[in-house]
Amino acid sequence: MPDNRQGAYETIGKIFDTFAVTSKSRYVYVYDIERNMARWSENAVNYFGLTGEYIYKADQVWEAHVHPEDRATYREHLATAFSGNRVNPSFEYRARNKSGEYVACSCKGVVIKDYSGKAAFYACSLINKGIVDNTDPITGLSNHYEMYNYMHSLEREKLGYVLLLVNVIDFGDINRLYGYMFGNRMLKQMGEWLVKEVAEKGHVYRGDGTILGVCSVNMTIDDIKSLYQRMRVYVKNSMKVGNSSVSADLGGGVIACDEAGIDVHAIYTSAKYALDYSKTKKHGNLIIFHNNELEYNKKTIDLVEAVRDSVLNRCNGFYLNYQPIISKTNGSLRGAEVLLRWNKEPYGDVSPSEFVPWLEQDRSFYTLGTWILDRAMKDGLEILKDHPDFFISLNLAYVQLEKSEFRTTIVELLRGNRYPGTAMCIELSNVTRDINFDYLKSQVIFLKSCGIRIALDVSDFATLDLATSLPINIIKIGTEITENVSKSPLSNYMAKAITGFAEDMNIGVCATGIGDAETEQKLKDYHIDSVQGYYYSRPVSLEDFKKLDMYKQI
Repeated sequence: MPDNRQGAYETIGKIFDTFAVTSKSRYVYVYDIERNMARWSENAVNYFGLTGEYIYKADQVWEAHVHPEDRATYREHLATAFSGNRVNPSFEYRARNKSGEYVACSCKGVVIKDYSGKAAFYACSLINKGIVDNTDPITGLSNHYEMYNYMHSLEREKLGYVLLLVNVIDFGDINRLYGYMFGNRMLKQMGEWLVKEVAEKGHVYRGDGTILGVCSVNMTIDDIKSLYQRMRVYVKNSMKVGNSSVSADLGGGVIACDEAGIDVHAIYTSAKYALDYSKTKKHGNLIIFHNNELEYNKKTIDLVEAVRDSVLNRCNGFYLNYQPIISKTNGSLRGAEVLLRWNKEPYGDVSPSEFVPWLEQDRSFYTLGTWILDRAMKDGLEILKDHPDFFISLNLAYVQLEKSEFRTTIVELLRGNRYPGTAMCIELSNVTRDINFDYLKSQVIFLKSCGIRIALDVSDFATLDLATSLPINIIKIGTEITENVSKSPLSNYMAKAITGFAEDMNIGVCATGIGDAETEQKLKDYHIDSVQGYYYSRPVSLEDFKKLDMYKQI
């Protein structure tokens, strides 16, 4: 084989190995644009009747499989992608299989450029929409949709069960240290260990992300405790992936469902919350649903289910309140923080603190976040008519920012509402370096490129340190500091340190949680640009916001 042909095989092979996660309905190919050569996954070769994994004159060979009515749009899609322009991320067309039948396929591809910036390779995942596949391609386990189906069947049969969810406390560290392929192999091995240990006593599933789940009608809570403890020891001390020993800490949450009529999604969301609590608050100790420490009870699960149903019902029952942000210099209105509220019978008004930590574990949370952004922009446009320099300030959770579609969502909302990015501020709260910090930073840079301001909630020196690494515009001093600034020497010192740092770094400061004149007076000596708190106004509806005296001072 000529050297240049061998080099082509090696290059395309390396790229293929990076993307080649296949399943019954998912095929992968990598296309070398210059050499017009492609490598296809084995399942695609078998299903579409290709001559082999490596295909030459690949454009002609595959286009012959594309439905004649779809070929023009198929060519246009590839030409647009190869030129570097944005394309539909889920392009669909019909392709002919080896039986001569045309099946609908969803194509998700990425262009890989060479050092000169020219399109060199096209890596594509092709999903056969005619095949329903509930098997996770990485672990070989049934996925969480199949788990829902099983839980629904147990509900219909009125059988009680336990659901255990486990996850490495920081799987991101594994991926960063060893690479994603190693992480996938580790996850697969953990799943195989669980299958062996659980055996006939239950079913093992792949959940969201890197979560593994066990659902069982035969295991007791004590059985689950024993299983979890053995798995912690295995992952910490005994695990080898290939020739490499790896040590990781595990987190776990378990819920016992022994009452009929509880939605399976609410059960899963509650178990995910228990898992998150284990990872972030309890150093991996197993958190059990009936633990009074978390005040887990039937009422809480019912509330989570009701809130989730509201989200799925076009966010019915949710509404927004606005708390003014005021200039410290002259008391004029500068902006408003957007605050979520929910009201539904028989619960009445419920504070977000009672359901948001739970809902963050559910897929519906992103839908709610999108609704908040859209509604706030629409309300903000009304205020901008009277106050052209006004801005809305919204708190976004990292689980929203980490979604692959977040950038598209924010741009489409800004364009659709014709809302200026300069009239928006995104607040980052509960941020630590345990998350994928580089990814967060890239999202912050993207938001700033849209004209959006970035604020960081700071309540201690650990979060202040993040301000040295993130390109933020505003530091928001937390209530924990401001409400004690006139009483506690430590809070007073922290306020001085934070405002002094911000002044040196040319970062704006907003002091939140100001509840009385004494606190306001104490903060007058500090480098603070704006203030916010009950002393000026409680959060109110848009209608009442427009009635505030500071609003009328135009």
